[in-house]
Amino acid sequence: MDTSSLILALQLQQQDLSLWEQSKKGKQREGEVTDSDLALEACRHEIELMTAQVSDQVLALSIARAVESDGQLIREAQLAEEQAAKDREYAVRLARDPSAATPSDAEKGMRVSRVDEDEDNLIDTLRSMNLGGFEYSTSGQPESSGWASSRKPPQTLECIACNDRFPPLALSKAPCSHDYCRECLVSLTRSSLQDETLFPPRCCGQNIPIKQGRWFSPELVGQFQAKKLEFDTPNRTYCSEPSCSTFVPPAFISGDSATCPKCSRKTCTHCKGSNHIGVCPSDTASQQVLQLAAQNGWQQCYKCRKLVELNYGCYHITCRCSAEFCYVCGKKWRSCRCPLWEEGRLVRRANAIANRDDNFGQMNARARQARIEQERLNLIQNHECTHRTWNYRGGRHRCEECRDILPHYIFECPQCHVMACRRCRYNRF
Repeated sequence: MDTSSLILALQLQQQDLSLWEQSKKGKQREGEVTDSDLALEACRHEIELMTAQVSDQVLALSIARAVESDGQLIREAQLAEEQAAKDREYAVRLARDPSAATPSDAEKGMRVSRVDEDEDNLIDTLRSMNLGGFEYSTSGQPESSGWASSRKPPQTLECIACNDRFPPLALSKAPCSHDYCRECLVSLTRSSLQDETLFPPRCCGQNIPIKQGRWFSPELVGQFQAKKLEFDTPNRTYCSEPSCSTFVPPAFISGDSATCPKCSRKTCTHCKGSNHIGVCPSDTASQQVLQLAAQNGWQQCYKCRKLVELNYGCYHITCRCSAEFCYVCGKKWRSCRCPLWEEGRLVRRANAIANRDDNFGQMNARARQARIEQERLNLIQNHECTHRTWNYRGGRHRCEECRDILPHYIFECPQCHVMACRRCRYNRF
């Protein structure tokens, strides 16, 4: 639909609303607002918004056409003015110093390149403002063949999370230069409030800024700030009332007593049970959990006191709270002399990686042992892998980070061979 027809349709709808409004006058008590009145006002508001949107899009495309059609003339005039200014500057400099050097061709080329790049960026930005999927004509007439041939198709970029394509203005760029659509970025942020392994929201190991604006509502930003305070607090205290379990900020803690900001129940900051007088009573349930951890070789984080189980890799543990410690003794990392890994665990991991090869079962015993030894040495070399690159591996696999099963494919680090789903690859590692 061309611009004139669309604007005419909107004007006719506005006239119909005005006639309907006039026909209803005097048929209800003064000051009474009916459902039809609310519907009428909502419809008028929608029409006004659409009219403003069409006008803005027409203006943007008109500017884009003017810039593109007159761009060469503007560029030549601008370069002529710049050259004249440079000539005057050079003449003054030459009068003062006859040995002064002339501007190089490279410097001139850089100025031309910057002008071209700025102009192209302006045109692309104006074009991308047409998000409605329609092409409008400012004159109501069909566009010329010259404009049609010169007009570039609207630029779209891919969201790294959902793989859908969007106009550039509908995407937010993470610090690592990956693009996220609004739905995926908000979803990642909300997920990070429930799953500490995703907090703070990040991509490729770089934190994504969470600020109030067109991407995040004030409510979501407030929830993020509250969670940041909670997750940054060492040895956290939660309300001892099981039906509440609200986090108690440090500001609500006085001495050994924490007052819940939600239900006002008092909790002991040492045993995490109900507030009491004197020595903390024994916590039978916690002691049983710690005994089970000792039997299974689990380790407790020195900072947040959470239990950690090592599935693969060396003894260097990075907890959800960002604390780094030794899995053997539980002390802060690099403050002990414990070994970096356990040989039996290392061999089992190397054997599991070697078994991923379809041809591994067909090898003779000597070749299989050599392959396992190769993977063992590779694990030693990459025991603190930063996962710089990832390879695609087809088939049904389990993510070794979140334990989810992916039916079609998974990503594998070619350095340490850890396998991860898309969410873990970009937002957890």
